This record gives sequence, structure tokens and C-alpha cells, in this order.
Amino acid sequence: MSAIANLVKGCPLFHEIYDNEVEKILADCLVATYQPGDIIMKQGEEGTDICVILSGYANISVLKGEEEHFIATIGQGDIFGEMVLINETKRTANIVCKEKCDVLVLSFENFYKFFSKNPSVFALMVLNVTRLITKRLKNSNLVVQELNHKIIELEGKNKAA
Repeated sequence: MSAIANLVKGCPLFHEIYDNEVEKILADCLVATYQPGDIIMKQGEEGTDICVILSGYANISVLKGEEEHFIATIGQGDIFGEMVLINETKRTANIVCKEKCDVLVLSFENFYKFFSKNPSVFALMVLNVTRLITKRLKNSNLVVQELNHKIIELEGKNKAA
């Protein structure tokens, strides 16, 4: 097994996919290296790549008006750009290299060629992306619920004052 395959073995995108199939997927991927401060992905730009961080860290942020809002730091095994799989080609956030990063880049075209080439691998990859998006949606819902509780609490304090 290649060094890159060992790095992505625990990545959610490749969950339940046999090592030899992972190697076939990786054969069509590129590895890009970024330095601190490099923009890996820019909010609003068109893109068709799904990426996995192999090493290093990057920050996710979104622009709202002129303000940039930090969302999270991502590292080895984390996936970004997966929204392209559900027909979202405009990037929804900025990904900026925090420390030197090696990033595995899987193009949309190479991802979808498994539909005819190996449907079971394609189905697992789609299922894995769906699981990832669902997990992120659940986490977002929890944040929204917490914020709603804080708003209600603050409104109650304002009425009492």
C-alpha cells in the first residue's frame, strides 16, 4: 500500500472501501502542497475538486459583507469541497493554509467515472459523503439550537430589566 493510501485510510471518504480500491481511486488524484497563508479554496469561486488534507492544518472562514468569520481548523483526513457532488460548484467558504499542507485533490470527473467503472465503490463514496454532510448538518443544527436558547434567554433578561 502506498504512503498516501495509508494517510487516507482513516478518512471518511474512503470508509469501508478496500485498500486495493483506494489505490485505484488515488491513481487519478493529484497531491498539491500549500504554504502558510496560501488560499487553497476561495469562497464564491467555481470549483470541481474534492480535497482531503494529508498533512498540516488549514482554517475555514466565510465572508459576510466585508467581515471574515472563522469557522474551524481542519487537519489530516478532513474533507472539503464535497458540496460539488450535490451540484454546488461555487465554493461556500475560504480554506487558507495555516501550516504547510499536502492536499489530495480528486476531481469531480474522476470521482464520477467510478459510476460506470466500479459502481459499488462509487456507491460507497457517495454514501460516505452523504454521511459526512449529514454529520455536519446535525452539528449545525445543534449550534442553531444553542443560539436560539441564548436569544430566548437574553430576551427574557431584557424584558425583566
